[in-house]
Amino acid sequence: MKKVLITGGTGLFGKQIVNGFLKKKFLVYFTSTSKDKIKKFLKNFSKEEKKNIRSIHYSFKSIDDIKVFIKKFNKVGFNILINNARDLSNLKFKYGSYDEIENFNKEIFMSVYLSYFLSTKLNRKNLSSVVNISSMYGIVAPNKSLYVNKYKSSPIFYGVSKAAQIHLSKELAVRLAKYNIRVNSVSFGGVEGRVDQKFKKKYKILCPLGRMLKSNEIFEPIWFLSNNELSSGATGHNLIIDGGWTIW
Repeated sequence: MKKVLITGGTGLFGKQIVNGFLKKKFLVYFTSTSKDKIKKFLKNFSKEEKKNIRSIHYSFKSIDDIKVFIKKFNKVGFNILINNARDLSNLKFKYGSYDEIENFNKEIFMSVYLSYFLSTKLNRKNLSSVVNISSMYGIVAPNKSLYVNKYKSSPIFYGVSKAAQIHLSKELAVRLAKYNIRVNSVSFGGVEGRVDQKFKKKYKILCPLGRMLKSNEIFEPIWFLSNNELSSGATGHNLIIDGGWTIW
């Protein structure tokens, strides 16, 4: 049975990715920083489904945390790696303060350092595909018409870290090609689930498709890039799934 590692498995995106790979008959490993969220999430699965799920309560806050994790799970032999982890607490910051450097560091750590070291240090014998979960804000700056507070709602360090993650995918694609490992990224637009109706109406006006993405549209693009039969010739590619947001 093939094995996939998904970082950040209990968030809006993570749940869809876990469910998707489980339906594809993978042995699914996922991380989460919350025991409560893991417990609540696992209640959605049958006893039979749980046999193919390995939940990992873990926090990546330093290079040492990454080293310990890799040492512990290196022998698993993951076939696919999905770098999806993010810390939403980084949205809590004081705009205009030098304290923002902490948020910059945290976002870069999660999007770049963690993705880099997991991609390069996990056992390469079985690994064939890495997919980094990025954002349309790694491609374009936020449209101020969408936000009441454009600086706090979509902070600069989020977009900067996602832009870096997209380029990381390209760099890794070159460096890991000799090991037959493909590295790609998916840049998603806004997904329903965390915003109110007022926000959705604004988004509708600004997006060519006239709507936000739905949660059931998350997994298939990731599956396409991670599957060697579907996208064997794709590496270093950033697949944009944003309803056309970035073409305007």
